Amino acid sequence: MKKCFMPLVLTALVLSGCNPSRGKGIVEDDLIKHNIEDKYRNFYEIFVYSYCDSNGDGIGDLQGIISKLDYIQDLGYTGIWLTPIFTSSSTHKYNTTNYLEIDPSFGTMSDLESLISECHSRNIKLILDLAINHSSRSNAYFQKAVQAHSISKSGSTLPDTLKGYEDLYSFYDTAEEASNANTERSPQIVPGQDFYYECNFDNDMPEFNMDSEMFWNIAEEIMSFYLNKGIDGFRLDAVKYYYYNSASKTQAALSRLKEIANSIKEDNYFVAECWASSGIISGYYTNSSIDSYFWFPASVGSHSFITSSTNLDGAYKDSYLRGYSEMLVASGDKIPAPFLSNHDMSRVGTGNEGLTKFAYGALSMLTGSTFTYYGDEIGISASVSNSDANARTHMDWSDTNENETIDPGYGQATYKYASVKEQLEDEGSILNYYKKANALRNCIPELQRGVLSSTFSDEEESYITMVKTYNGSSITIVMNFSQTKSIEFNCSQLRFANSLLALRDTKINIKGDTCEIPALGIAIFR
Repeated sequence: MKKCFMPLVLTALVLSGCNPSRGKGIVEDDLIKHNIEDKYRNFYEIFVYSYCDSNGDGIGDLQGIISKLDYIQDLGYTGIWLTPIFTSSSTHKYNTTNYLEIDPSFGTMSDLESLISECHSRNIKLILDLAINHSSRSNAYFQKAVQAHSISKSGSTLPDTLKGYEDLYSFYDTAEEASNANTERSPQIVPGQDFYYECNFDNDMPEFNMDSEMFWNIAEEIMSFYLNKGIDGFRLDAVKYYYYNSASKTQAALSRLKEIANSIKEDNYFVAECWASSGIISGYYTNSSIDSYFWFPASVGSHSFITSSTNLDGAYKDSYLRGYSEMLVASGDKIPAPFLSNHDMSRVGTGNEGLTKFAYGALSMLTGSTFTYYGDEIGISASVSNSDANARTHMDWSDTNENETIDPGYGQATYKYASVKEQLEDEGSILNYYKKANALRNCIPELQRGVLSSTFSDEEESYITMVKTYNGSSITIVMNFSQTKSIEFNCSQLRFANSLLALRDTKINIKGDTCEIPALGIAIFR
């Protein structure tokens, strides 16, 4: 069992008037905590193409990621999610040409094996992005399926080598069938043929037919291949499109995928993307055996219960408690997966350093496995209103452009804050705030795993309190949502444990039974 070291940092605290009745008095949390070995982790999403270039070709690669594992570990991340790494013609790789090969621009299968080994030596779990609902038209599966369906449609006998392929993808034999199809986008005609194929995202992303037994044989082959290499699980892409507008069939398919994985490697972790409202995601938690679903109501946007509460000076702080409670109820005995942004969304970074930090602090107080998108830790900001590529730009490692990648497409982002190298040296940086937040999650079990046993909010106050309990142990969290004013909190029955302070040159002041928490400050008590 790993141990987590939490450095003793007293520079931000003024400790006075300690009440002897509080046992140890007001001190930082215990220096050493056990990091529990389970599926609750701090995950770090890497868009491989743009992360770190190890060979100077301008494209991120697996060796580049290996070279940054110490950095990722030092930040306190205990899990990594890689966007697709299989052969593909695109920068994002969601249109897979071959699921059992690594895209040459990213490296080799040997590189992946090295990455798995290096991750595990650092107690970091590694999960792969699996877009199993669609492939590329260049995939041999699709090409064989087109050939088989054409033969079958003509009434001819299929050769043994093509049997089963005829219904591997969702085909429509006539224009009328295609026009009446229940799909996100209109089915497209297969080039050189007189029938159509379903493609909900892009013309080069034909949808598999999950009613085909051959599909399930292929899915098992892919998962078995990577799980046996040591991969710890999968992120499932766009799951609500498995059976478009049929949640029950989709949920059954998801459970079947999980059951197959369990039969191969019992200790695995699945997180699925169901980009939908809380009510829909709740149904997926209830009716499938997937470990986690990304909790989109927490992510950036006008309806985010995190950013809507943190950006408005406490006016909507209650939305944070409501959103948090709703997430816990929806996930039940499964693992919540809250996050702020990802490769398809606008960046969480803003022009306000304090608010950028505090949003991550608010995320870090939530139960579950959190997911952080690379670059958020240095405050990169971008809008995807005109292009997803804006959220997929290079990581700013240093002012020398070392390991920097070439931005995909016409991606544009704002790099207002310093590079990784400079922020590491700045105690008050966004990066070091992220690092402290992750350390707290790794060293205080109640943060990742606790249930809400009580909450407090008063419309006259800018703060909320939450009591979280895990295995009979409780912590009290006080969050000050005001951007300008400190608050006073009666801590007579509590022992100060630690804090997250978003604003520079602020500190926790404790005098007698009163704890003064600065604007955008979070204090944790036992």
